[in-house]
Amino acid sequence: MLKNSSLHNAVVLLILLSVVGGCRKTADPTPDDSAYYPLQTGDYWIYQVTQENYSLTNTTTTHVFQLQEKIGNSFTQNGQLFFQVEESTRQSATSDWQVSAIHTVYKDLSEVVSQDNNVPVVSLIFPVSSATSWNVNMYNARPDTLLRYQDSGNSFAGQKLTFKQTISVVGPGDSTLVGLDKYRRVYALNIGLVYRENTSLAYCQSSPGCIGKGIIAAGKKEKWELVTSNRLP
Repeated sequence: MLKNSSLHNAVVLLILLSVVGGCRKTADPTPDDSAYYPLQTGDYWIYQVTQENYSLTNTTTTHVFQLQEKIGNSFTQNGQLFFQVEESTRQSATSDWQVSAIHTVYKDLSEVVSQDNNVPVVSLIFPVSSATSWNVNMYNARPDTLLRYQDSGNSFAGQKLTFKQTISVVGPGDSTLVGLDKYRRVYALNIGLVYRENTSLAYCQSSPGCIGKGIIAAGKKEKWELVTSNRLP
C-alpha cells in the first residue's frame, strides 16, 4: 500500500506541475529593431524612382527609372563587419543595369552607418522609439540635421505593395510661404527600405501676384518605391 500511495502522489505532483507550467505566461521575446535594416550578402532591392524638376522659366521635367541596391562583398575592419552596396540604374524593366555607385554600410546593436564618397551618415539608431532623435551627420562635418522616428509598427501602403510592420524616419520638415522641405524614409521589418522621399522646393517670390500661392519657382522632388526584393515574402 505504501508503494502504491507514493506512486499516486508522484503522479498527482506531475499533473500539478504541468498545469502550473501551462498557466505560466511566457514573456514575449524582445524585438530585434536592427531587422528593419537587414544586411546579408546577395540581398537586393529594386525601386521605381520618380524625379521631378521645377523651374519658373522652363517646363517641369519628370524622369522615371529603376534603381537597384545589391549587397556584394563584405569585409572586416577594426573588428567591424562592413558590406559593400552596389547601386545600379536602368531606364526600364527591360534595360540592362548600369553601375552608378558603390558605398559601404555597417550596423551594430546601436546604429546603422552608411558611407558614401567617404562621408559617413547615421541612417538609424537603436532601439526604435518615438522619443528618439539623432544627428544624421554626427560623424561628418556637415551641418547638424536631426532625424526622428514616426509611425512605429504601423502598416505602409505603396502604389503596388503593402507592408504590415514598418517604421518611418522623418527629418526637420519645413513648410512655409517661401518653400517646402521634406525628408522621409520607411523601413519594413525583415525587408529594409521600402519608400524614400526628398523634397526641396522654393515658392515664387518675384511678384505680389504669386506670393503665398504655392507657385513653385524652383526645386526638386524625388521618390523611391520598392518594386521587388529577394526579401519580400
